[in-house]
Amino acid sequence: MTLIARRPIAELPGDPAYLRFVYHHAHPADPYDDEDTLEQWQVSVLAPPDDEEEIGDDRDPDLAPAVGRVRLYRLRDYTGGDRWSAADAESGDLEVIASTVLRGVRSGDSGYSRAFEKQIECPVGDLLILDRVHLDKEWRGFGLGPVIAAEAIRRLSPGCCAVATYPAMGEYPEGREETTEADRRRAKRKIAALWAGIGFERFRDGVWLLDTAQRAPADLHRACREHLTALSRAYRTVRRGQANV
Repeated sequence: MTLIARRPIAELPGDPAYLRFVYHHAHPADPYDDEDTLEQWQVSVLAPPDDEEEIGDDRDPDLAPAVGRVRLYRLRDYTGGDRWSAADAESGDLEVIASTVLRGVRSGDSGYSRAFEKQIECPVGDLLILDRVHLDKEWRGFGLGPVIAAEAIRRLSPGCCAVATYPAMGEYPEGREETTEADRRRAKRKIAALWAGIGFERFRDGVWLLDTAQRAPADLHRACREHLTALSRAYRTVRRGQANV
């Protein structure tokens, strides 16, 4: 595949093939409140080791620095809980998503809406929500944001009929109060374009959906891995050239 990167490969801080994902979710043995209906998953993307001899699966995640983070939620069906109330209690963005994909949200009927059922091939089961994706600045500009989002979705989406996201401005400049509505719209369009590249499609009210039953997301995930491989190969070529100087 054609390698697309906005920054020179020589500026990559490390070999992206050795980024490592660590998934974290904790819950009480006896769920209370909304614990059984809404699960929060935190994914840490650990930096590659400085020494190639340290590469392996036995690295201590507490010692390796995290250069990326992904936050997702699993909104579970069939728990007897009110999915809209669980989402609303967590954050405004999750409430927007729940209000858009569920029907009768304030009446306790938290089944999927007709519009959702029309767009999703098999609208039965849990809903995975992609909430936030963050990469440290030194790792940006190499097309890795969609790569880490697609990897996290692949691991956490089994049993989910769809993945939802609500593109929004996640970071603000120092002068946050100077951010205009035009700036916010521009940021949302940019983020939405990134998520479209891994299989999300526009739904309604700013919410985007990825249909886990469709082949396209799987093909796009495969393309993300090809991009990662090409990026790693280019990085190693640059490093070899630097070593021979």
